[in-house]
Amino acid sequence: MRKLLNKNKYHYSLVSNSEIFGSCLDRVRSCSNRTTILIPHVCNNLDIFGGGFAKCIGDKFPEVKENYHLLGKNFLKNNFGYCQFIDINLSLPLRSKIIACNMICQDGFPSNSKQRALHYGGLVSSMYKVKKYILDLKSQAKDDIHNIEIHAPKFGSGIAGGNWNFISDLIEDIWSDMPVFIYQFNNK
Repeated sequence: MRKLLNKNKYHYSLVSNSEIFGSCLDRVRSCSNRTTILIPHVCNNLDIFGGGFAKCIGDKFPEVKENYHLLGKNFLKNNFGYCQFIDINLSLPLRSKIIACNMICQDGFPSNSKQRALHYGGLVSSMYKVKKYILDLKSQAKDDIHNIEIHAPKFGSGIAGGNWNFISDLIEDIWSDMPVFIYQFNNK
């Protein structure tokens, strides 16, 4: 079921994980102008890419998982806030693109003694890197009409254990001047 709600300056699009990819492809193919969609999501610093949304995007687009593993354990452990951008190889019209954004901001996994593995400082840094990437794309486009949108799962609030209300405030603060669509995680 698809439900679109306005919440302040960005949109929630509540769909299951499997539909995020179809929705992104439909959006790119339906636009008459060049369109770039970024799919940011939270990754851990353990070189493990096998649960939650990471598993879904890795199964659908193996190059996203492969590029994450190329970073290596030492790099991942010491670089909270790093954001890796992977151009997903698809045949899309009008030089359009879908780009996965591996945001390294989860410190391990939550345990009984640690309810939140999400590192908020790393998340903020990653989110600003996504914004800078978009601003750079816009400046390179010059007069070329170029739609740029963020389509993301409800990142950081699943396995990472972050507080979605706080994360949504960060989205408003950091990405308020761009179209953002958030997809409800459905693990079924």
